[in-house]
Amino acid sequence: MKISIGDESILRKIEISSLRPGMILSSGIYNSRGEELIMAGKQLTDAYVQQLLKQGVTVAWVDDAAPLGQQVNDVIKWQTRLAAVNQVRNILLDAKDSGRLVIEPQNLYNTVGEFTEQLLARKNLIFNLVDLRSQDDYTFAHSVNVCTLSLMTGITMGYSREDLEVLGVGALLHDLGKVKIPDQILNKPGALSKEEFDIMKKHTIFGYELIHEAGNIGEVQALMALQHHENYDGSGYPVGIQDKKIHEFSQVVAIADRFDAITADRVYRKAFPPHEAFEMCSAAGDYFVKDNISKAFMHNIAAYPAGTLVELNNGMIGMAVDTPKGFSLFPLVRVFYNSEFQPVPKQFNLPLYKKPGLCVLRVLQDSMGYKFKELR
Repeated sequence: MKISIGDESILRKIEISSLRPGMILSSGIYNSRGEELIMAGKQLTDAYVQQLLKQGVTVAWVDDAAPLGQQVNDVIKWQTRLAAVNQVRNILLDAKDSGRLVIEPQNLYNTVGEFTEQLLARKNLIFNLVDLRSQDDYTFAHSVNVCTLSLMTGITMGYSREDLEVLGVGALLHDLGKVKIPDQILNKPGALSKEEFDIMKKHTIFGYELIHEAGNIGEVQALMALQHHENYDGSGYPVGIQDKKIHEFSQVVAIADRFDAITADRVYRKAFPPHEAFEMCSAAGDYFVKDNISKAFMHNIAAYPAGTLVELNNGMIGMAVDTPKGFSLFPLVRVFYNSEFQPVPKQFNLPLYKKPGLCVLRVLQDSMGYKFKELR
């Protein structure tokens, strides 16, 4: 579906399965090792689309006509993010092969320090779900996303640089224990049996043991691996502790882990849309994590990431292009259809965060193949 008026266009994010020959990429596509698969500006052919599907890439940014100049800014530079994904991959694969964790902690602290510097330099940017993961790279990219989200939360909560370092390293290693879980359980396409889930839950204990036995990483990071599935109300695992018995850093990683997990495609289910994941996590205060942690986390999340097609409660239709930090549900929307479903004479930006009473009514799932006319 083409979304353009005159010589203007909108950059939009769509699933790889919805790409069609003739579409033009607005940004290059890279695999998780940083290798460029297709460069920006390339017109897609069927062969290119099939190549991306085989590589396990999940989404792409396309430009429907002439460049509008709207760029989606990630909170972390993609080169930094990809380097961190490769770092986590090497650590986890080495641990899987050897059965123990052998690392130089300073390398992890350097990575977290670089993340922190970039986040502090981009304080006004919000997390716009950037998909740089495929199914077989899920655990590695997930750990980096959790680190990013945890650091953003820690900065919002006023953590010191020293605390951010501890938090970030623990976030990168929080799922380390999965290296000891059999692949047939990790990658099972259907629901786990009770026995299989009991085995899966042990990854928290395995992670704690691997970090603790390494001897050169702090006990707090080991606790984060152990406790990131514990719930504030005591309903979590592996022990079922609650409230203040769960380290605060573990709770920060827990909500970051949950949000990133439910917004990712998994072998056993499709990803939840960001706005639904936002609702799930925003209701987590004082039962999943402490309320102030939940609020600090949601402060940094765009419920409608840039590129999301939306209908407003006044009937207008457009696309979210940006969200100010602290206004997660009220993005800046580029409007291109009025309430009568007629193209506006000239596209314009409508800041919902400055318009009391205006809000997003629903998300239009362009990537699922719907046409606007079919939605009215």
